[in-house]
Amino acid sequence: MVGAGAAGLKHCKRYIAAHNQDGKSIYAESPEQVFNAVPNFGGMARAYCQANGRTSFKKTNIVPTEPGANLLVVDLEPDGTMHRTISIDFSICCIGEIDHELDGGEKVRLHPGDHIIQRGTMHRWLNALKTNPARFVACTIPCVPFDIAGKELEEIHIPNPAPTHEVTFSL
Repeated sequence: MVGAGAAGLKHCKRYIAAHNQDGKSIYAESPEQVFNAVPNFGGMARAYCQANGRTSFKKTNIVPTEPGANLLVVDLEPDGTMHRTISIDFSICCIGEIDHELDGGEKVRLHPGDHIIQRGTMHRWLNALKTNPARFVACTIPCVPFDIAGKELEEIHIPNPAPTHEVTFSL
């Protein structure tokens, strides 16, 4: 899906502030965001990524990088996949109501403006209202793998069973 997220959600515009040849601040040309469908999850667009803390800013890089920072726009379907990434993530609910569930069963409900900071935790994102769109924005930064309970954490994605319902959103 180019330039559109989940059905019913407004197109998300990206602006990148940069400099022209005279040193004046400008809004640089920015290609339309590409939302990729993620089965049993929704859609995701990588808005920007930075390969490391120091850069020349000579080229726009909108592909996965490691190490570096990624800015993601995520549209959620009702059912999410339990997963862990080896990163620190800063995620902010923008639209709808989103449940963030941990592998131990604890769950918090996020409303627009609420945010979560996670550090390599097993979790899943759920569109709490199921019939309305939900979107969050996340900045993810890869980290060095570390030990919890004597075991080095690994990236994990646990597939969900096939959905038993059709996903449709209405505003």
